[in-house]
Amino acid sequence: MKNLLFWGILGACTLPSWASDEAIFEAAFHGMFEPQYQQLELRATEPMPPVPLDGGMWILLVGGVAAARKRLRR
Repeated sequence: MKNLLFWGILGACTLPSWASDEAIFEAAFHGMFEPQYQQLELRATEPMPPVPLDGGMWILLVGGVAAARKRLRR
C-alpha cells in the first residue's frame, strides 16, 4: 500500500511538468523550415558563351536526323 501511495504521489507531482502536445511539436520542428544559410543576392550574369560544334556534336546531330528520317518514313 505504501508503494502504491508513493508512486501515486510521484505521478501526480510530475503531471504539471509533462509537456503538452503543442510544446512537443514546437520543440521537434523548431527552426526546421527556416533557411540555414543566407539568401544569395540575385544579379544578372554574363550570357553563356556559344557552344562550339566539334566532331562529336556533328555526329550526334547527323545521327539524330538520320534516326528521325528513318522513323518518319515508316
